[in-house]
Amino acid sequence: MEGGLTTSLILGWVAIFCLAFTGLCVVLTQWRDREKRDGRKAKTIDHATLPLVLPALAIAPLCIFLSWLSFRVNLIFPVFEFTGTVELIKASLAPALILFIGSGLPGRIFSTSRSEWAFWSGKPFVKVEDSLGKNPRRRLRPLVARRTLLQSASDCLPLVFSELVIIESIFNAPGLGYWSWEFAKAREASSAAQVIAVLFLVYALINVSINVANKRLGKKLAGYV
Repeated sequence: MEGGLTTSLILGWVAIFCLAFTGLCVVLTQWRDREKRDGRKAKTIDHATLPLVLPALAIAPLCIFLSWLSFRVNLIFPVFEFTGTVELIKASLAPALILFIGSGLPGRIFSTSRSEWAFWSGKPFVKVEDSLGKNPRRRLRPLVARRTLLQSASDCLPLVFSELVIIESIFNAPGLGYWSWEFAKAREASSAAQVIAVLFLVYALINVSINVANKRLGKKLAGYV
């Protein structure tokens, strides 16, 4: 029970970070596009100049150490039995943020939002509505955001779950990844198999949900020319 709750809290925070960062990237991309259309020089960021994606194994211990050294904030997960729901939610924030960064989601969302905006803003319906004095880019924002979110989640989902085991182990967060590692070390084959099966089930459910949402969105976009 506690393993499922902890993992759900961490993945929930990751989902929130994805939503927020996707919205930010789409707004920034639209802002750059507006500057170009107005004839102003927009600042550009090449993919090559993006920060390197560092694995959680490298940045998690460093964050834990610097947090305690600089602010005396302990990022290690508290004892589950003596912790309330609010404290668990707060404790899940740091591992989720590092999981979000370590899985490569920010870079993928950034690059996908740019490519999706460039693709859809070049469609004939945008040019037609522009010529009629309308603002088609208001319609493009949710479209690009959904496309970006689904594509980035699909691309990075395997890495999210592989990094999840590392993150939960480093932060001592008693989630499904943590228990799969602990049971494997203790050679408790039956318990390890059960936890790993649940992890695979959660992965499959998320993956299927993303694929279904992609297909539905694809049908809606079939009429866009």
